[in-house]
Amino acid sequence: MVSDGYGGYTPKPLLELKTWARIEQLKVSANIEQAQMQLPTVYRVGVMLRAGFMPSVQHIVKWREKNYRIINAPIVENVRYGKELVFDITAKD
Repeated sequence: MVSDGYGGYTPKPLLELKTWARIEQLKVSANIEQAQMQLPTVYRVGVMLRAGFMPSVQHIVKWREKNYRIINAPIVENVRYGKELVFDITAKD
């Protein structure tokens, strides 16, 4: 938050972590009901677990110059070289 000079505050983005991530698009069922609902595109993100950082729904993910919001709590998964945080994102309105 940055003071706006009038006693209030203006939100300002703060870079908390810049890292490599594995991102894959989740598939939506091809049935007619789901196609008519026009569900948003959802991506699954995987990043290596780091001490002192835990993504939450308050964080914004910037990928390919677009902002995405986290839509679920991260899950810790064991991978070959360590632990990975896995969570889903969708385009921010």
